[in-house]
Amino acid sequence: MTRFGYDIKTEGLPEPEPAPSKTRVKDEMHDLQDFGQALLELPQERLARIQMNEALRDAFNELARITNLSARKRQAGYIGKLLQQVDVTPFRVELESFRNGQAQAAKGFPDLARWRDRLLADDAELTAWCALHPGGDTRLLRTLIRSARQEETAAAAEAAHTGIPATKGRHYRALFQQLRAVADAAALKTD
Repeated sequence: MTRFGYDIKTEGLPEPEPAPSKTRVKDEMHDLQDFGQALLELPQERLARIQMNEALRDAFNELARITNLSARKRQAGYIGKLLQQVDVTPFRVELESFRNGQAQAAKGFPDLARWRDRLLADDAELTAWCALHPGGDTRLLRTLIRSARQEETAAAAEAAHTGIPATKGRHYRALFQQLRAVADAAALKTD
C-alpha cells in the first residue's frame, strides 16, 4: 500500500478497532440513564456508601428532589453522561445487593405473618419465637401482643354491633414490624 508516496506495510499489524456506531453509543447512553434511575431505588444511606465524585452525588441528590417528569428525564440524561466517566461496578454491586435483600425480605413476609398470627393465638408461641431469636425485646413483644389482642377484641365487638367487617389495628401492624426488625437484625448478624 502506498500513501503519500511511501510504501507502508500493514502485514502483521493488528487491525484498528472500528469506532462504535452512533446507535450503539446511544443505546449505551440510554442504558446508563435507566441505570441512574434504578439507583434511586437505593435508600440514601446505601447510595452514600458508594464512592463517587461530588458532581455525581449532587446530580443524584437533585434527581431525587425533582418531581417534574421532563426535568427528571433531563437530569437522568445528565447522570447518564456522568456515569460514562466513572466505573459503574460499585453502583451495580450495591444495587444488586439491595435488590437481593428486598427479595429475601419479601420471601420472609409470609413466615413473619404466620408467626404474628401464632403469637396472637397462643402465649406459648412467644417462648418458641424467643428461642429462635434470642436478641429480641420480649417485654415489648408481650406488650404488642396484648395490645393487638385488645384491638382485635374491640374491633370484633364493633363489627358485631355495626355489621361492618373488623379491620386490623395499628398494634397488629406494629407487632409485625417488631418481628421483622428482630428477624432482620438476626439476619445481619449471620451475614
